[in-house]
Amino acid sequence: MERLNLKEYKTTSFWMSGVDDAIIFWNYAPGLEMDIAIARELVQHRLEYTHGKPMYAMIDVTNLKATTKEARDFMNSREGGLKGLLGGAFLSNNVVSTLLVNLYLKVSRPAIPARFFTDREEALSWLLKIKKENAPRKVSTP
Repeated sequence: MERLNLKEYKTTSFWMSGVDDAIIFWNYAPGLEMDIAIARELVQHRLEYTHGKPMYAMIDVTNLKATTKEARDFMNSREGGLKGLLGGAFLSNNVVSTLLVNLYLKVSRPAIPARFFTDREEALSWLLKIKKENAPRKVSTP
C-alpha cells in the first residue's frame, strides 16, 4: 500500500493511502512507551495532519511497547484521543501490542466503532464497511 503525504514525527508517522480520503493511517515509533505527554502530542499531531477533519483510522500498534493508564484514559476520551475520529482499526502482529489493544478494547469500550486485526486488508475492508454504513443517507425528493 502506497504511503501518500507521509508526515513523520519523533513518536509517530501519519499518511494516506489513496484508497479513501477519509482514512488516515499511522504507526508508532519502535519501542514507544506512551505516557500522557506523548498521548497529548500524538493527538495534536494527528489533528494538525488532518486539519481537524473527522476521519477513520488504521493504527498499527506493533511498535507500542507500553502505555500508562492516564494515557489510555486520555486516548479513550472524546476530548482526547477520540477527537476527530469516526472509527478505528487497530493492527498488530506483536504479542505485547496485541494484548495491550485487546485489553484496551474490552475494558475501555471506545465510543466509536473499534476493532483489532492482524491482517491489514481485513482491517481496511472493515473500515470501508463501517464508513459506508455510517454515511449520511440521501433523501429523495418527490
